[in-house]
Amino acid sequence: MNQSMFRALRHRDYRLYYLGQGLSLIGSWMQTTALAWLAFSLTGQSSWTAAVAIGMILPTAILAPLAGILADRVPKRRLVLASQTAFGMQAAALAAYASCGSPTAWGLVAFAWLGGVVQAIDLPARLSFLKDLTSREDLPNAVALNSVQFNLARAVGPAVAGWIISVAEPAICFIANAASYLAVLGCLAFIRALGEPAPRRAGETPPSFFLVLRDGGELRFFIFLATGAALFGWPMLSLLPQVAADGLGWHAAGHGWLLSAVGGGAMVSAMGIAAWGHDGNLWPRVRGGLLLTALGQAVLAGAPMFSSGATGAALAGAALAGMGLIMVLATAQGAVQQLADDRSRGRAMALWTMGLSLATPIGNAVFGPLADTAGHPLALTVMMGGMISLLMPAGFGSRLSPPRAG
Repeated sequence: MNQSMFRALRHRDYRLYYLGQGLSLIGSWMQTTALAWLAFSLTGQSSWTAAVAIGMILPTAILAPLAGILADRVPKRRLVLASQTAFGMQAAALAAYASCGSPTAWGLVAFAWLGGVVQAIDLPARLSFLKDLTSREDLPNAVALNSVQFNLARAVGPAVAGWIISVAEPAICFIANAASYLAVLGCLAFIRALGEPAPRRAGETPPSFFLVLRDGGELRFFIFLATGAALFGWPMLSLLPQVAADGLGWHAAGHGWLLSAVGGGAMVSAMGIAAWGHDGNLWPRVRGGLLLTALGQAVLAGAPMFSSGATGAALAGAALAGMGLIMVLATAQGAVQQLADDRSRGRAMALWTMGLSLATPIGNAVFGPLADTAGHPLALTVMMGGMISLLMPAGFGSRLSPPRAG
């Protein structure tokens, strides 16, 4: 095992953070899976699963400027504690709604928006908090390890949720998610780092969002590239219930397995970046990730035509797409983290989340209805073409100097 793969874990605070987040993320993916399946089962339409996905993400884009300013002005540990507490309360309320009443698609969308508002505050603070939990030289490794953790949870959580939904009620998944936040809150309580705002000289004002983008040419490029990958990549998740039900004749468990395959492929990719990622192979990783995502989408679109091998083809396509997408996004986020200035790190990560959080709902709004009217194979094929189109700007970007820690 490559020892450098885990070098960020030598920091005590990061180990605590990693433990708490790992347990909580499994619960989060259980809730996400159950929410999407419940919306689809109530309506039979991918448009509603896309609407749920939009609700979970779009508030981050709308509120990102405020969240970035907060992350640069308020101790980040305090913000993360508050947001994680709010996540737990939202999950508990969703469990009560799903189990005690007659849930509607509009009600599920409303709960998705509520969670999206909390995430809007949480994400820039949590991403920029990494610098305080590790060191600048270990920051890219911490980003990669976070991606490993996120995608391990993406592999485990949906599979568990699919099994639970097949034998019980989706509300059980929401209850499990609410309980999982006790772990992250407990670990945060023992973290010593406060994430205090970077000190400033008298009269100095932090750079505005415009200046962060204007003066950060390389940073701007990586945000653009990741935004494009999110536009043509993440909406694939909203189509998986339809792929499972209509394309393959599966039900809730099949949807969970497809999501787990995406997470499994993404986890393999993130582990590879953590172990062997460096400046010298940054751009090959980006281009390879774009190609792998496109290939996975093509296989997933054509899976029903494989007759007896449709199940294996669908799982393989989902895994390849997850592997490629995370190869692009984790590489780009590591570069942005290194390029960001400490005085405006919250704003830089807010711009990152704004780009991804605008692109994903737009993609869902386009590809969800397209899948309903023309079928998911066509929607996935269009997404594949979008990923391939990003190879050209990635080729231009390879002329930029690689980001350096320091």
